[in-house]
Amino acid sequence: MLRGLGLWHKTGRLGVVNLMAVFAHPDDEIGASGTLALHARRGDRVLLVWMTKGELASQFGELEEDRVAEIREGHGAHVARLIGAEYRFLPFRDTFLTGGRKEALALARLMAEFRPDAVITWDPLDVHPDHRATHQAVLSALKFCRIPKLVGEAHRKPVRLYHYHRKELVRPWLYVDTTATQEVAEAVFAFYQEFYRWPFTLEEFRARRRLRGREAGVPFAEAFQTDSPPAWPALP
Repeated sequence: MLRGLGLWHKTGRLGVVNLMAVFAHPDDEIGASGTLALHARRGDRVLLVWMTKGELASQFGELEEDRVAEIREGHGAHVARLIGAEYRFLPFRDTFLTGGRKEALALARLMAEFRPDAVITWDPLDVHPDHRATHQAVLSALKFCRIPKLVGEAHRKPVRLYHYHRKELVRPWLYVDTTATQEVAEAVFAFYQEFYRWPFTLEEFRARRRLRGREAGVPFAEAFQTDSPPAWPALP
C-alpha cells in the first residue's frame, strides 16, 4: 500500500498542479474534501464538478425538483468555498446518468478547458448507479479530451486517475495525510449532517478518518485507489 502526503508525493512532482474531482451529486465529495482542501491550500487549482444537482434527493419530500436543485446548487457553492475550490455543475438529471457518450463528452470538454493533472471520482462498484456511471463517464472523458475534433484544443498530457477505495478491487491504494485540513473535512461533513439530519455523527466521521490515518501512520487520512501505481520518485 502506498503512503503519501499528497497525490503527487510519490511522483516527485513539485510544481502547481490542476486537480479535478468529479462526482454525481453534492455531498459525494465528503470523502475527498480533506485532500481537495490540502491541494487548494498549497496553491494548486482545484475544480469540483457535479454531474447533477441531486434534485431527486428523498430528504426533500415533495418539494419541487427545481427548488431542490437550487438548494443543492447552493450547497455545492458553499462547500467549494470551504475547500477553496472552483466548481461546476453539469446539466444532467439525477438518477438518469448512464456513463454514456453525451456525459463523457461534456466532461471531456471541461477537461480540455481545465487541463487536469489528476482526477478523483467515484469507484466503479458503488451501489448507486449514478456513482458507477460517473466513474464510467470519467474514463471515457479521459480519452475524448485527447481528440481535437471533439474538444478543440486537446488535453493530451498524462492524467492520473484516482477513485474512492473499494476493498473488493485489487488495485494500489494511496493514502493522503489530511491532518492539516481535518477541520475543513469536518466542516464539510457537519454542514451536510446538520442539514440532512444524518444519524451518522461527527465523532463517527472522525473515527473513520483516524482509522485510515492509523493505516498510514498519521493522525487523519483519506484513502484512494488508482488503476496503476504512481511512479517512484527516482524514476522519470
